[in-house]
Amino acid sequence: MSIHSLFHPETFQGRHKENDYFEGWYFKMAKPSEVLAVIPGVAFGKNKEDRHAFIQVISSAEHRSWNIQFPFDSFKADKKRLLVEIEGNRFTPEEITLDLASDGLQLNGTARNLGLHPFPVTFKSPGIMGWYAYIPFMECFHGVVSTQHTLSGSLSLNGVETDFTGGSGYIEKDWGTSFPEAWVWLQSNCFPSKNVSCMLSVAKIPFLGKIFPGFLGFVQIGGELIRFGTYTGAKITKLESDETHARIQIQTKQQYIEFIAELGPTSKLAAPRQGKMERTILESILGTITVSVRDKDHTLVFQETGTHSGIELSEAKNLWM
Repeated sequence: MSIHSLFHPETFQGRHKENDYFEGWYFKMAKPSEVLAVIPGVAFGKNKEDRHAFIQVISSAEHRSWNIQFPFDSFKADKKRLLVEIEGNRFTPEEITLDLASDGLQLNGTARNLGLHPFPVTFKSPGIMGWYAYIPFMECFHGVVSTQHTLSGSLSLNGVETDFTGGSGYIEKDWGTSFPEAWVWLQSNCFPSKNVSCMLSVAKIPFLGKIFPGFLGFVQIGGELIRFGTYTGAKITKLESDETHARIQIQTKQQYIEFIAELGPTSKLAAPRQGKMERTILESILGTITVSVRDKDHTLVFQETGTHSGIELSEAKNLWM
């Protein structure tokens, strides 16, 4: 990993990888009539013949998902910034242009991202991973490209055009060898108040021959970004989860934060194991997440419920607590 890549987690990290590797970007666009998640990426298996690019799509309006595979040679990524192209489909932080035709899917148009809120990158903490970003052998790395932004432009899905102007957008990514054995992932930026966004990931993390429960996330309320994770010294004081619900309480040095999540309708996604997209997971983009923040004196300073929320509860009952 180069110094430039380390401090620009949004860029393609897999330039020197040859096998057992995946990388994917998650672009979410939300309006009341339609929520779309579009996930471009690459997957490397054990040899050069076992490589491909992909674009996965989830649509709330159609209540389904698609996984379109492409030859690996069709994947192009800029060295210095987030610019990914796969057979005429172009992804940057500022806009995505889609021209997808597959079995049961016609998706075309351009959506623009306005007023991006990039996640802070510093020497001490180069992104949402904190100092764990410096450890090269982590199973899975996570990056947040934009905590929230507004949208313009329109996309046509199977003949139905959605004007996303004024809608809400979010961008994150993952890369590494495999997704964790078990995890909870919660994300929403569709709250009653403007400029509110959150993300929380809790997972079983293999590290130096052992497995520990790790987590990371943030709550953004206006101009305030509350970041927390195993690396900040924060602690999970309660975790309750089943196949459709999760309740997680976190204590930081300054706040008490609670997430209460309810899964909505789900769609299937392909997920990586040793680089191969051979796992099937379920994701909802129509869940709800209630976020509460209390100060050191337990005084409630924020509580709202986000809709059009991304939720994955993958083997979550096998986490801990």
